[in-house]
Amino acid sequence: MRGIAWWIVVFWLLAPSISAFGAQTDDPPAADQESAQVGQLRNIREGITDVEARQADRRRWASVLLSYDIPQAKALAAELLKLSDRPEVQQTLCSVIAEQARENPSKVDPSFVDPLIELLDAEVSELRTLAAEALADIPGTDVPTRLGELASQADVPLTKRLAAIDALAPNTHRREVVAQLIALLDSSEPAVVERVTGALSSATPQSHGLDTQRWHRWWDEKSQLDEESWLAEQLRTYRDRSRRVSDELRVFRETVRDGQATLKARTSSFQRELFRTLPADQRPAKLVEWLEDPIPIVKLTALGIIRARIADEGQRPEGAVLTSLLEQLRQGSPSVRREVVEIIQNLNDPVIVEALLARLPREDDPGIRLTIFKALGKLGNPDAIPALVAAVASPQSPSECVREAAVALGAVAAQSTAGENIESAVAALKSRYQSSDREDAAMRAALLTAMAGVASDAFAPEFMDAVESDDAAVLGPAIRGVLAADGRSKLPRLRTLMAHADPRVRLAAIDAVGRLGREEADLESLLTRLNPSIEVNELAREAAWRGFRHVMANHSVEDRIQAAGRLRDLPDLQIRYLEDLADAFSGANGSTSHLEDVLDRLAAALVAGGRYEEAVTYLETLFDMQSERSDAGTFGCGLRLLNAMLRSPTEPEVAVLITQLSALSPDDAAGTRILETVGAYLETLDAATDPGRLRRLLAELNTVPTDALGDAWTLRLTQAAERLSPPEPEPGQDTDPPSPTSPQEH
Repeated sequence: MRGIAWWIVVFWLLAPSISAFGAQTDDPPAADQESAQVGQLRNIREGITDVEARQADRRRWASVLLSYDIPQAKALAAELLKLSDRPEVQQTLCSVIAEQARENPSKVDPSFVDPLIELLDAEVSELRTLAAEALADIPGTDVPTRLGELASQADVPLTKRLAAIDALAPNTHRREVVAQLIALLDSSEPAVVERVTGALSSATPQSHGLDTQRWHRWWDEKSQLDEESWLAEQLRTYRDRSRRVSDELRVFRETVRDGQATLKARTSSFQRELFRTLPADQRPAKLVEWLEDPIPIVKLTALGIIRARIADEGQRPEGAVLTSLLEQLRQGSPSVRREVVEIIQNLNDPVIVEALLARLPREDDPGIRLTIFKALGKLGNPDAIPALVAAVASPQSPSECVREAAVALGAVAAQSTAGENIESAVAALKSRYQSSDREDAAMRAALLTAMAGVASDAFAPEFMDAVESDDAAVLGPAIRGVLAADGRSKLPRLRTLMAHADPRVRLAAIDAVGRLGREEADLESLLTRLNPSIEVNELAREAAWRGFRHVMANHSVEDRIQAAGRLRDLPDLQIRYLEDLADAFSGANGSTSHLEDVLDRLAAALVAGGRYEEAVTYLETLFDMQSERSDAGTFGCGLRLLNAMLRSPTEPEVAVLITQLSALSPDDAAGTRILETVGAYLETLDAATDPGRLRRLLAELNTVPTDALGDAWTLRLTQAAERLSPPEPEPGQDTDPPSPTSPQEH
């Protein structure tokens, strides 16, 4: 209690003046101020000399004392400098005087010089150093002269002479100081000469070591320079020295960085190896132990193990590990906190969102705040919306935080059904957007992204205006906003943007036209972007494909079927389109005639593309459908099926089909057409180059009854067989004669 009361008295005494402990509100008259300062000197003395005072408090008292420009204060400072039994007091005053001499040399009172010079002989080396530092920055020529004389006196203790040289050393840019040092080179004391040459080395880029003669010759030359030339040379010397120091610092940092990397790698390797050897039931406890370790590298390795377990094994942190992991958001270093956020952003758990939201107001690292915003956007929890809205709306939020929070808000809002929270974002986003700089494309793009995610009709004016921009960064989210606002009036602009140079803009525009479009112009634009020679971006072509099908889905069945013809130059897409239609019409409510039309077109497209095996499937379906109702076109469909089956790599059985076709139309014309179809295949290169397949096919064709096909059928098969090469050997049969060295001769 006595200590507290004493400090209250001190504070009351110092309150009227400007000091380290307060600032006055009204300046009193100079006489009153001086009187108040005189009255406070006793308290200042007690504060500085208090044996129980902390160094920081003692230093503040000394600063107050030296701020007083009154004789009594200067006398007290000089007196305290002479307290040889209190080196801590002397050191504090020397340190504050040195600082004052550097910042405001004119404030250093001459009465301090003698006590400071006396301290150059102090027993405590730190006190000698501080006294030398204080003397070094006192202006004028008197102090360097006295220091030079002191250093030259052989009867003065060596420690004091060396301390005097140390006080001169920082001022080798002053010629009078260099002159003093050059004079000391003639000393008979080796320690003095060594200290002097060391000090002189800072005045020249090339040191002459202990060679005093070379130093004298150097000075004989430099002493002839005028003041401007001397200072210019000193400037070059200090500039070169600064560069060397910078290079040394860079090398030092690289060495430290390499050492840290090596240590980190070895520590990490050790931890991972130890973790692998632990039984499964001991691993969680070890992770918690490492996460709570005060050394960041140990924490980071534990976090790396957790991340790897999630990615490689699907092992999510649970229980004590998850608790300790979230605790690092509050206690960990910046690198640890950033790693934790990057890990937990992949854990879809309400407790994760709660922890991130709790950390966000206290997080002072800008980079980690951005990472938290990204994580909240990825997690998509609507509980984050108020915090994200607050970050967007706050005038104190840095631009990069506003942008990241806006993007996250858009992502969360797009997944959220929390109407009240979503509506709270509308006013904040509109206000921020209206106040943003139109030239700040990144900010406007982020805000538009948030607006598009919220998808409120209130943003329609902003979307309609922004989609007219020329900036690609703005156009992407603006187009998504127009789509969200069902902005069909902007379809002409969107069709133009489908050819934009930026692939992201094209993709967004194509997607929007595909969803909003209805007219022929929309369909033509989408068809254009389907062509790989026009649209090189695969994602954009896929978007155009989705859009084409979406637009056609709103047309009549007949129009949808006829639209397949518009894809004739893109056969693969034509087939995909017809396959989709076939699937759609195959349902219970589908029209048989429409389905047959689609199957017919699909089979023709597959055959034209050489995809016979797939064509067989659809032609079989079509053939069966027509056969059931004895359709007149069944025979023609069967011939197409026969042609596809002959060319299919799966070698389907054709004899049954030929027999069916013969029964459908048992006349000479039917047999001729069957024979022509088979004969056309037998003349193909495929048949000639695969004799094994041809032999199997002929064996099957010979099983077809010839009643309806006549002698021409038999003759045609015989001719084909005669062109075959000799029969292939059975597997394992050796057709070559034994060689002279074969085992059969032995």
